[in-house]
Amino acid sequence: MLLSTLIVELVIVLALMSLSAELLAKGVEELEEVMGQGLAGGVVLGTLTALPETLIVITAVLENKGEVALGSAVGGNVVLFTLGVGLVAMLYQWKWGRPLTMKGDYGHELTIMGITSAVLVIPLLLGNLNPLISVALFSIYAYYVISRIRKGSRGKINIKSMIQVIVGGSIVVVLSPYFVNLISELALYSGISQAWISLALTPIVAELEEGISSIRLALKYPAGGSTAVVSYFGSKIQNATLLLGLVGLDFVNVRGPFLLLALISNLIGIAIVKDGKLTFTEGILLSVIYFAMLYVAFIFQFSSI
Repeated sequence: MLLSTLIVELVIVLALMSLSAELLAKGVEELEEVMGQGLAGGVVLGTLTALPETLIVITAVLENKGEVALGSAVGGNVVLFTLGVGLVAMLYQWKWGRPLTMKGDYGHELTIMGITSAVLVIPLLLGNLNPLISVALFSIYAYYVISRIRKGSRGKINIKSMIQVIVGGSIVVVLSPYFVNLISELALYSGISQAWISLALTPIVAELEEGISSIRLALKYPAGGSTAVVSYFGSKIQNATLLLGLVGLDFVNVRGPFLLLALISNLIGIAIVKDGKLTFTEGILLSVIYFAMLYVAFIFQFSSI
């Protein structure tokens, strides 16, 4: 394929993904008034933006490609809990002139992620994910969704906002895998190795739409910053419970530093958000931590835990 053709396709895909982010931001803003921040941001938006990873993991598990499934399930946590949250914090400060302040019952997401992180210590010690761990992870995810539905308010849902969320989410599902492949082809034109792309570039690209949607929320209205962060936690709770649970059904060995780094990024995300405030300085720190983790992963990518 010609380089010029790839560039044109990239521009078109970026435009459609921006449209998706706008529809999701508008829809979730209205749903939040009825459902509350946790259900609208953590469950609805978090689930939709995690769909591409979910489809990849399911496909990989069915094809007995355990390592691919593992990488897809945990890779996004490292990106979003460091660079993702960091960018939201910095851009929020730039837009509104003050640190991002969390609102609502965001502590529930922190608690669920803390419990999940504690459970993930077990496969690190055992050296594998197995069906028993899968049952525990599935149970955590079920509890999270059910508890959020119960806590959600019972107001009348606007049909227009639901359509916006569904259409925006559909664009995410259709375009995300294609976008990753497109970026990989463009990178290969420049002579970058496939190994480096898989390690450094693909996770960012795969999470780009989720990042755009969250940043759009943070810049759209002041309370949107908190909802954006909660959506990150909701999406990554799904990754660390439902998706890793699916991986465990295939008896996957835990190799390399990636699960450990994902666990560390989870704990960093909890620690940063726990006080209810995200400053510009913390945003910079999180971004630096991401690149430090990227370096560690590159150096030790072939080691075993």
